Amino acid sequence: MYALKFLEHFLVWMFLVGLAGSAIVVVVSFIEDLTELFGE
Repeated sequence: MYALKFLEHFLVWMFLVGLAGSAIVVVVSFIEDLTELFGE
């Protein structure tokens, strides 16, 4: 039972970390696109 609880918290953390990583990637690529558009 304890292992299941730990696994549940671990999966939630992995999900949140993945979500944050995806958001950072999206923001960085968005900024790069903007600099390309207005840098001409």
